[in-house]
Amino acid sequence: MTKKAAGLILVGVLSAGFADTLSEGKAALDQKRYTDALSAFTQSCESGNAKGCLSLGSMYENGIGTAQNKYKASTLYAQACRAKEALGCANMALSYDTP
Repeated sequence: MTKKAAGLILVGVLSAGFADTLSEGKAALDQKRYTDALSAFTQSCESGNAKGCLSLGSMYENGIGTAQNKYKASTLYAQACRAKEALGCANMALSYDTP
């Protein structure tokens, strides 16, 4: 197996992991299992998934399943933005304008 093929397989496995924890988080959120949603989105974000950071930021911004923490939300939105998630950039910009 070439290095390029091994790299592509690794990317596919990591992408599937991103999708799994993100999907788990969305399902938990839909079912109002907020602790599970926070855990899944945290894992997704820490694994480098920008959408996981965006979802986690939204939970902190709105105080869903956790104490409201706009500073933490803004930090998570910035992390999503750095990973090229446009909605993360927009939410980050809006968070600077909201007390």
